[in-house]
Amino acid sequence: MEMFEQIRLAAAVAVFSIACGSALPAFADGPVMVTVSGAVANTNRGPVDPDYDKLFAFNSTEFESAMEFDLGALNALPQVTVRTDFPRGGEIVEFSGPLLADVMAAAGAEGETVTISAMDGYAIDVPMSELVDKGAVLALSRDGKPFGIGNFGPAQVVFPRSDNPDLSEMPDDWWIWQIYYISVQ
Repeated sequence: MEMFEQIRLAAAVAVFSIACGSALPAFADGPVMVTVSGAVANTNRGPVDPDYDKLFAFNSTEFESAMEFDLGALNALPQVTVRTDFPRGGEIVEFSGPLLADVMAAAGAEGETVTISAMDGYAIDVPMSELVDKGAVLALSRDGKPFGIGNFGPAQVVFPRSDNPDLSEMPDDWWIWQIYYISVQ
């Protein structure tokens, strides 16, 4: 590509970005892994735009403001490692990521219930106090390998079931994977 064509293309992209910038939601610095909305004090993006936020629109998710977490923001939170069975009764594997309580604190969450949603539309409603008390982790990797879209990623809620006798019979219902959105009520 000639120098003139490169400059012209760069200028066109800049003009398009400026013209469209106000219509697009604000983003975290990198690709967003998880979005938290509802009763949260800290936000970094505006409302769902059904023409742009296709996964939110597909799952009929609406909000006026939210906190987006990219991988850097999630990795900046204190990290924990949990060795536990998943599925229940299966082999012991190692999950790593921040405590869900720390993610909620970073978002300034003040609600009593959270709805955790997976990309396929599966969702669970759980009292936030139970998630915190049971030591829920927003796992970003398994056995040292980051989750990817198409397996359990971008994130999965896991619990220290193998380390806590009170959780030894816990079913896998709350071990939701492919998490992209959390609503706090």
